Amino acid sequence: MEIIEETGKKRVVLVFMVIGALTFGFVGVLTRICLFPDTVIASFRILLAGLILSPFCITGVWKLLKKQGIKKYLLLLIPALFLGLHFQLWVMGLKRTYIATASFIVTLSPVFFALAERLIFRGKIHKRTYIALGLVVAGALWLLWVRGGKLGKEGDLFCFASMLLFVIYLLVSQRVSRNVPHLVYIHTIYLWGGLLTLPLSLINGDLAAVRLNDLASLSALMALALFPSLIGHTTLNYGVRYFPPLTVSFFTLLEPVFATITAAIFLSEFPGIGEFPSYILFLSATVIIMLKMKSKPG
Repeated sequence: MEIIEETGKKRVVLVFMVIGALTFGFVGVLTRICLFPDTVIASFRILLAGLILSPFCITGVWKLLKKQGIKKYLLLLIPALFLGLHFQLWVMGLKRTYIATASFIVTLSPVFFALAERLIFRGKIHKRTYIALGLVVAGALWLLWVRGGKLGKEGDLFCFASMLLFVIYLLVSQRVSRNVPHLVYIHTIYLWGGLLTLPLSLINGDLAAVRLNDLASLSALMALALFPSLIGHTTLNYGVRYFPPLTVSFFTLLEPVFATITAAIFLSEFPGIGEFPSYILFLSATVIIMLKMKSKPG
């Protein structure tokens, strides 16, 4: 009976993870629908998510401060800043290149995370990492070739830099989030990631350019905070309780697939057929790294 109940729970969790991956697929469309300045979208997307979580985390934050001190809490602001900057570049890139290209570039984060871990903390780089990097370079060169030497203006470069910042965020997060309740951690990095990058919205007067009567943009911004930020990340984190991390991580590969489909349906945005080999190479590199994470080192 318990086995049947456990199987039922896993099926439900699988459905939730698919829904979570689907919400990620709408990031590109929602970002394009929102006509607010890039810096405002990036900051407020996570700031709103953090504020929504606040009522559920006040007690947890107080306990963390009381038990581990203000220094431990302030350390969490470091990954928060990197996450906030990641979203700044991500939104800038997303508005300047194909949604499909942006989404596939971001899926490369496990490749560069593995490389960074080896270079910074272990010294030895596994041969599979070299293979994955080779596929990344091949994909980038192919993309450069089919575009006649142009990488989607500056959009692809913004997305690539965004992905590297996300890797830095992961590395820092891995080391400062120990013994911090997950909900408290998510709330903190969202809230402070938004607050720390909010000044970027003030420098060029971007915040003043926001029109509160633009209901479509307001709705898209709120949807970004609720669905991909809260529901999407929450479902994948919940999935780790029932499935191996490797299994859960493969659901992130659905994001670029869903993003390409939603962009085609809602925005009539179709990348050139010649770009798809690059997407396949990027996905292959990520899959190789994910499979390596499951295998024994050496």
